[in-house]
Amino acid sequence: MNRTWKMLLADTVAMILFSTAMCMMIEIFAAGMTVMQSLVARVAAVPTNLLTGRLYGCYRDMLFRRFDLKVDSLIQTALGDTVAFISFQLPLYVLVLLLAHASVNQILISTTMMTLIFAVAGRPYGIFMDYCRKFILAVFQG
Repeated sequence: MNRTWKMLLADTVAMILFSTAMCMMIEIFAAGMTVMQSLVARVAAVPTNLLTGRLYGCYRDMLFRRFDLKVDSLIQTALGDTVAFISFQLPLYVLVLLLAHASVNQILISTTMMTLIFAVAGRPYGIFMDYCRKFILAVFQG
């Protein structure tokens, strides 16, 4: 398996696992959904995660290169991951809301809340994605 396929696998697995865990916590504990409702929502989200996992990884890597962010700098990686996560995920979220026929007011309220959540989740996701990349590269070395 070449490096391109390994990165595709790592970024996709990271997106599915992280978004499943994060969204289930929000859906069950904040939104009051049942576990079954949340599981159905997470299964429905898998196709989007399959399409966007590697795209996000490439986007994040491009931002880090373009702004010459140092991966050994805690502040630069935290800022880079936060900006990358918000700027990638928020437009997708708006698209989902538009497809659901949300009103402008609903979109403004929802995106404001999700911006806060994405800001908090950006760095933990960056750490998790880097771990998944290292793990997959190690498992499929050679």
